[in-house]
Amino acid sequence: MSTISYFVVEDHSLTNLGIRQFFSAKEELVCRGFAYDKDEAEEKLQKLDEENKLPSILVLDLMLGNASGLEILKLVKEKYENIKVVVYSMYTNPGILSLALDYGALGFVSKDSMEGELLKAVKTVAEGGSYVQQSLVTSLFTYRSLLDSLTKQEQNILKKIIERKQNEQIASELNLTIRSVENYLSRIYSKTGCRGHEELIKKFG
Repeated sequence: MSTISYFVVEDHSLTNLGIRQFFSAKEELVCRGFAYDKDEAEEKLQKLDEENKLPSILVLDLMLGNASGLEILKLVKEKYENIKVVVYSMYTNPGILSLALDYGALGFVSKDSMEGELLKAVKTVAEGGSYVQQSLVTSLFTYRSLLDSLTKQEQNILKKIIERKQNEQIASELNLTIRSVENYLSRIYSKTGCRGHEELIKKFG
């Protein structure tokens, strides 16, 4: 039986420990380490890379205190292309799910699911497949149909909102004026039936 090496990034200590304890009972799973935040994850992955011991799977929470797991996801796909990411999150709205997949996650499982679901996702992804928890698939398809009704720039701005970016950050990152961002947002609100950032995040992110 081939082994699957993994690394856990999760800011809640009991959940972090619980994942590792559950996996420790599986002979084919080998833990390469864990981290509680973005900086610790970057430091430990760098060290593992230097030792030629990078994991094949990264189990990643999306909300790490004040940091976003999406930043780690982007970093991993840029620097460690052979690491496959499985997101394990309490945030399962279709916008954040879609964004995680766009950034390179190959698995996505809700923390409300049984532990066996996460194990199934890890094994599926390790074997070269992809895995999205079945109960999340319909809302994902509905959201992506909504995206198709938006212009490319409206899609970009909605994704930034889901990343919890404010108008000033969005304008800077997309090289737009604040006024342009506000105009795009007005059209997004009209098309989605939402009335502000918070409602967009509540509905999609």
